Amino acid sequence: MASSSSTSSKFVTREEFHAFHKLDRALFSRLVLSLRRDISQSLQVMSFLLHLEKTGLLRNIIVNLVYLPDFFINAVAEEAVLCLSCLSYEDFSTFVATLGQNTNSFTIPLITRMTGEYLSLAVIHKNRENILLEMKKHLTRICYPAFEDICVHAEKEKMYTVEREKAIEKMSQLGISRIVSKAGQKETSNHVAGTNKVSGAFSDDEQVNADERTVFLTFSRGYPISEAEVHAFFTRRFGEIIESIHMPGVEGNGQALYAKMVLHSASKIPEIVENGGDTKTKFTINGKHVWARKFLPQSSNSLPQSSNSLPQSCGVSL
Repeated sequence: MASSSSTSSKFVTREEFHAFHKLDRALFSRLVLSLRRDISQSLQVMSFLLHLEKTGLLRNIIVNLVYLPDFFINAVAEEAVLCLSCLSYEDFSTFVATLGQNTNSFTIPLITRMTGEYLSLAVIHKNRENILLEMKKHLTRICYPAFEDICVHAEKEKMYTVEREKAIEKMSQLGISRIVSKAGQKETSNHVAGTNKVSGAFSDDEQVNADERTVFLTFSRGYPISEAEVHAFFTRRFGEIIESIHMPGVEGNGQALYAKMVLHSASKIPEIVENGGDTKTKFTINGKHVWARKFLPQSSNSLPQSSNSLPQSCGVSL
């Protein structure tokens, strides 16, 4: 009886296990769902961070990161990936050669600073075997069982996004989105002109000039982004808010450096752009930076016609 009681007391349900690793799960969710980072790579990043936390090098790193903004989490994750790359090489000098940087340079400044200037890539590689052994334990004992459902959810989201972007791309190529938009505008115009009673059925937002419902987007030179990517990102994040996207065509190997995104309702602009549209808001779409602000009609005549004529004030150069 004592043995049976002892065995049952050690049994942990999945719900209890998830609750115990609530913060670990929260951080992993941010990595693969919010930041849309690679699932397998994120599992390794988590195991590396857990190693740093449990060895005392970075106490409470998980809980601290959970309450920090996405850009900081992403920056730490990028440094962790560099550490993983370092650990994949048996010879440190070979790794340094591929990195193309001086061994004395601080290539992981955040992690180095958070560990009191102790951890560097050289120190990490010196403890390579021990770190890899501990990481494997964390992967099998914590990461895989604690994050399994999140991995499944992230994989479904990834598949859904890919299929959605394909569909939007096809629609864009056929011009369906613009045709539907124009047809809807024409039908609305006919109804309003036909009777005053019908005009009352439309909200004020639907009758607002398109410029007042437009968000101006600028992109980073050297990081081409498609209309489908833009549409999928903002729809996934804010819902079905987009009426149309106007992105200038480019020739050869060029890229569009800006786009006008017309919304169904002007009331949605404050949700996308901070301070009512007076300042730029930065988004990251598939690893590419996008800046958004409220469209200013008076500046429409000065929109850049090519990458060579883009004014610096658009802030598209990193």
